[in-house]
Amino acid sequence: MKVELEAEECLQLFSAITDRLLDEAALSTEDRAALKRWRSGSMKAGADGMKELAAKINADLGRTLQNKAKSAIVRPDWK
Repeated sequence: MKVELEAEECLQLFSAITDRLLDEAALSTEDRAALKRWRSGSMKAGADGMKELAAKINADLGRTLQNKAKSAIVRPDWK
């Protein structure tokens, strides 16, 4: 199985995670402002940072799925 996210999907994932951080984490005002600046500045759609993040997410997804497939073969089902 191959799963690959588009850059736009990675942007939505990134936005959801950072929104949750901003809402729920006990961040200082300075940290909150820095996160918002980073998100709105260098992590826009089509930006190099977002392209790099999308490549890393897809590489991690591929590696995780490959490891799961290997472990399913090695591990007996009858346990």
